[in-house]
Amino acid sequence: MFKQWLLLIVLLPSLVFADDFIAGKDYEVVNGIEASHSEKISVIEFFSYGCPWCFRIESSLEQWTKRQEKSIAFSRVPVVFNTDWTYYAKAYYTAELLGLGKKLTPLLFKAIQTDKKTLTSSQDMIDFFVAQGVNKDIAESAFAHSTTVDMKVNEGNVTMARFHITAVPAFVVNNAYKTDLQMAKSEERLLKVLDYLVALSKKK
Repeated sequence: MFKQWLLLIVLLPSLVFADDFIAGKDYEVVNGIEASHSEKISVIEFFSYGCPWCFRIESSLEQWTKRQEKSIAFSRVPVVFNTDWTYYAKAYYTAELLGLGKKLTPLLFKAIQTDKKTLTSSQDMIDFFVAQGVNKDIAESAFAHSTTVDMKVNEGNVTMARFHITAVPAFVVNNAYKTDLQMAKSEERLLKVLDYLVALSKKK
């Protein structure tokens, strides 16, 4: 019995502080931007279909958002770090515009990350949408000629710059905290940091 109590005393500090995360190390405090005051906590994922790590965490992230759906308002911003990723960002917003976001996001990830398809031109993307059952004229109009899609891409670039997003996947919680996979060190730990930041935002 004494050994059991001794073991508990030794382990207690690590158990208590297992989920204590440090600002400046595990996450950053976002300065100069007003925190969201909506009923649900805003969680923004900055990602790209061209990012292997975004693809890798997709399944776990989907489970996390379902678990947190009563507490958070989840949204995504596709980032543009290079020319190819501009087409990926337009594909995301085109799918959203057509009401096909949930269906096409996993298919776009698979096509780019697993099947290694080259979807780096307007025609490539239009052909992709047509292959998924979208009318050719609608696909061409939405992807190549939609001012709404172009505006969304520009807004995404502004949001990315505002939060100083330099790596993905990255997350901004309640407009107040930012973390990414690099800071969190692992996929599992990243989700724990997000849990912590959502809980911290609720207290605020």
